[in-house]
Amino acid sequence: MTSEKYMCEAFTGCRGAGDYREWAEQQGYPFCEVADWTSSAGDWSFVVSRDGETWFSLFQEHGPRGYVRTVDETQPIVGSADRAIKYLTGG
Repeated sequence: MTSEKYMCEAFTGCRGAGDYREWAEQQGYPFCEVADWTSSAGDWSFVVSRDGETWFSLFQEHGPRGYVRTVDETQPIVGSADRAIKYLTGG
């Protein structure tokens, strides 16, 4: 278990919110970095990549039946994960 995953589970008390890495990998994105996980409801954002070079936004929202995750492949960000996170968060 990664330390980030442990922190997610401890923060929310819900394993579902912390399953973002496994979910991303199952969708074909072996690279997944946290952009923002400050929402106590688990409404978090990430960047994911298939090759570690082209990144896409992943949004996780808490819904009535659990967590809904959506990858936006319409605006790829080329470069490092840090660059993609800065772009996504406006930082």
